[in-house]
Amino acid sequence: MDFYVRVFVRIYTSASAMKNTPLKLSYVYQCTGCDSFHLQPVGRTISKNNSVRYLPGFGPAVAQECSDCGKKFNMGGPIWSAPIHDQEWLTSILEDVKQDKDSYPAYNRISAVLTTISEELIDVPLFVSLHNLCATLKCTSPSAVIFRSAVLNAGYHISGTHVNPLGLKSDAPMDVIWDIMRCWVKNHPVKSQAPDQPGSVILAREPVLQANFARAVASLSKAQAKKVARFLPNPERHWGPKLRAGRQITSKHVSLLGPDAVNGHLNHENSEEPEAKRHKRDDTENPTSIS
Repeated sequence: MDFYVRVFVRIYTSASAMKNTPLKLSYVYQCTGCDSFHLQPVGRTISKNNSVRYLPGFGPAVAQECSDCGKKFNMGGPIWSAPIHDQEWLTSILEDVKQDKDSYPAYNRISAVLTTISEELIDVPLFVSLHNLCATLKCTSPSAVIFRSAVLNAGYHISGTHVNPLGLKSDAPMDVIWDIMRCWVKNHPVKSQAPDQPGSVILAREPVLQANFARAVASLSKAQAKKVARFLPNPERHWGPKLRAGRQITSKHVSLLGPDAVNGHLNHENSEEPEAKRHKRDDTENPTSIS
């Protein structure tokens, strides 16, 4: 389950389902300076009486320059911005796995992934990294509990993500996220930076929102409160797909996999060399004269 998945796809061909597809897609604008991102839906609807009209989405969703740091945006997509998880199915499959856990050799990993996914915000497609936010401001990082509490106390929702242990999903807009970080830096000052740096531009503005870092009751998920494992370590060092058979070993593989893994792969290949071929090569390397 670490590298390969089997996907079952259900295809809807009705006209109404096709018309709803653009409503579930969005373009992404991401700042090149502070990594703030904004979504622009591909489609929209207008309801009048009992009829619904499907129209292209309004845009652009942002100005030419980022409102937080003044840098330009990169544009990507469209991405799927609608929910990707069925909460009812997740709950049922997690219960089934727990009831029959002896049948699953990888039960710990399966339950950890399903538990993490079941606690995600379903209507937030992307996440922010707390460490990346702090790297932009060159400040010390608050704990996830403190940051979660500030978001919750501001009236928004927040959760983790199964993609990254340090990732956080929230329906709070980016200006609220940066206001929380501005308030954090006021209590934990940073060294002066060049005035044109994104972090300097962000910190030069006073926060509109005064963050409350008092610990909120919901700052820990149910799994975290019960100390349920959500991200398990890899079974071994350099865990991942091995080299393809017959592929030439280069310095890149040594840097990625480590010398031990590469040497083990080479030794394994040498041990599988056919006996006849090995004898033939030995005869070629050490010829004997016939008198």
